[in-house]
Amino acid sequence: MRTLRPFALVQGGDAWSRAAHDGTFLELETGTVELAWTLPADAEAPAGPPPAPGGLAFDAECRLYRADPARGVVERIRWEPGRASGLPDPVELFEPEPVSPLGEFAPVDTGRGPLRRPVGVAVDQDDRLYVAEADAGRILVFDLWSRRLLRVARTGPGTRPLDLAAHGREVVAVVRGIPGLVKLTAREGPEPLDVPPEVISPDRVAVSPSGAVAVILGAGTEGAMVLPLARPRDVFAVPRATDLEWESDDVLAVARFPGEPFQRFRVAPGSVERQQPLVARGYDGLGIVRTPEGRIGYHSDRGFRTAALARVVYGREGTVTTFRLDAGEYQTQWGRVFLDACIPAGTSLRVHCVTSDESFDEPALLRSPAGNLVKATVPRPDLSPPMPPLSLLPDAPEWLPLHRRESGRELAWTPPEAGDPFVTYEAPVMAGPGRFLWVSLRLCGTRHASPRVRSLRVESPGHDLLRRLPKTFSREEADASFLRRYLAIFDGLAHELESRAANRDMLLDPHGTPPDMLPWLASFLGLALDDRWPEHARRTLVAEAAWLFRFRGTVPGLKRFLEIYLGEPVTLLEQFRLRGMGGALLGDRGPTVSRAVLGAGFRVGGTVGEPGESPLAGTAEDAFRTHAHRFAVLVRGSLTQEQLDVVQHVLDVHRPAHTVVEICPLGAGMRVGRRLHLGISSAIGRTGGFATVQLGAAALGRGTIVGRPEPGTTPGAARLGSGSRVG
Repeated sequence: MRTLRPFALVQGGDAWSRAAHDGTFLELETGTVELAWTLPADAEAPAGPPPAPGGLAFDAECRLYRADPARGVVERIRWEPGRASGLPDPVELFEPEPVSPLGEFAPVDTGRGPLRRPVGVAVDQDDRLYVAEADAGRILVFDLWSRRLLRVARTGPGTRPLDLAAHGREVVAVVRGIPGLVKLTAREGPEPLDVPPEVISPDRVAVSPSGAVAVILGAGTEGAMVLPLARPRDVFAVPRATDLEWESDDVLAVARFPGEPFQRFRVAPGSVERQQPLVARGYDGLGIVRTPEGRIGYHSDRGFRTAALARVVYGREGTVTTFRLDAGEYQTQWGRVFLDACIPAGTSLRVHCVTSDESFDEPALLRSPAGNLVKATVPRPDLSPPMPPLSLLPDAPEWLPLHRRESGRELAWTPPEAGDPFVTYEAPVMAGPGRFLWVSLRLCGTRHASPRVRSLRVESPGHDLLRRLPKTFSREEADASFLRRYLAIFDGLAHELESRAANRDMLLDPHGTPPDMLPWLASFLGLALDDRWPEHARRTLVAEAAWLFRFRGTVPGLKRFLEIYLGEPVTLLEQFRLRGMGGALLGDRGPTVSRAVLGAGFRVGGTVGEPGESPLAGTAEDAFRTHAHRFAVLVRGSLTQEQLDVVQHVLDVHRPAHTVVEICPLGAGMRVGRRLHLGISSAIGRTGGFATVQLGAAALGRGTIVGRPEPGTTPGAARLGSGSRVG
């Protein structure tokens, strides 16, 4: 068997960033290369002062809170993903204080709310709403569940808060005046926040999901700057920036004046990369927010909306040249180039290759042992030259077209992912032998479409079939080049079959075999896979089939079988374990009584709600009939009808034939009295059965809860413990 050929690989944002880009753009997060783009020409900057700042924030129940400084109110708006119309009207949270008339004089209705210019809102993880009142110089902390004001935090004499941003239980506030940035919680603060000396008079603030803080300096002016606190040297200019919000841990969206697109930047250590902007139609200028689904939202005259990616204008042509690829041996004849690319209609992608045996390392001045400076060539293993010397580049390179592979990727046993727009293309390396290779790609597109490249692989070395033919067929270079490309067709098929044969052990790995081969692999173990199972569950089932067959019909075996499918722990409760717990007892010795009591107000055994002893009727035959060979499966959360059918099928096939089983989903939670036994059939913690009730989206009763348990103690109704708080 021939040795399988290795290949050189260029994949990922780090690898493509070492390439030479001319008219192309690199998306670092996905590691894809496309044509460089520009924005349509911006309209003239809006005249007049910048819009008055406001604020937007979401709570844990996806309710939106909007501060309107002109009206002096904070509104609560019900929001649903993908729905922008037909929602209930906003509700004002703070009611104005009643003012009694003085004699015949009545107060003048100013049309303003009870708040004095609210310019920022934030909601922490405990659903406490923070409101920054600029004219009052204070921050209100409002509990959304009990609907009461918890505290009023003063920012200091001569200061006024401008913006708020929450992270966990802490809130960062921008304060006009010293110290500029403060942090507070629902019960403590505000306290000054340590900031770099570059942060002078910030105007707006945003905190990423991981806790990174960024501020705007000089908001609304042509010289507005955005500064990340963790890396103050990465400050960058965004003219007319008015608000900012983290779209993710490293992507920052910056809003400007109404009518202007939102700018987006990828903030990385030492670099700030501009991303495709967002279009915000009808933006009112009162601020932006990150929605629960991870998009950037804003408020308009038509209600709350989410921004969309702007339609950019791509360049017509661009090239990208890889760094130096090293085959490891001189005079290497390179094989084929494989590209994972997406080429829309109307666009094209071509390739050109250059080879050389010279490394072209850059000369450097080194100090000899005698102390003299000498000129020497220093190898650069980490940063190889991204471009070959100009002497190797032809004036008019021949750009070869690519062939789309009908059989998919050339890598063994790697089927394409469902819905992946990237497919594999190939082309021969049209260059002479050489140890080093540079691959240039030319991307051609339209104004609104561009080809995209994700990965590049090159065989090194190529096939050696030409050496097996008589020399007379390859004396001329033109004949040798044709034969080399022609034989590559047959060698490619043979090499791929050989790769599949050499890597056929992958088919026996349940976690590595292609999805289509899972039923074949399961048949070796006598398993018939159910298509209703998720793919990861089927792979785990095949991997643990030997152990499951060894414990088939036992409690551990059934538990593991169901846990593989459901993805969460289950409890198998055998009825004989409940003898003496309020049911029939073995033995026929007359009436039996039970008076077991656990805690205050909870009784195990006997009649619930009646004090004293209660007889437990029944004979030994009754106990055998109701307890022997019976068990129940307790599943945390709720089950769909399909899941219930699958669980029932598993139990019918793998439980002992003489047993009777009952499936009990605990989606409704624990019920005191029936089927609840502490330590056996009880589970403390969150399940999938309860959800917070929402008006218009839930029905009161089963499966929903109203309100939230209030921490603390109530005299006569609670006991001191881990869930109580005094003070």
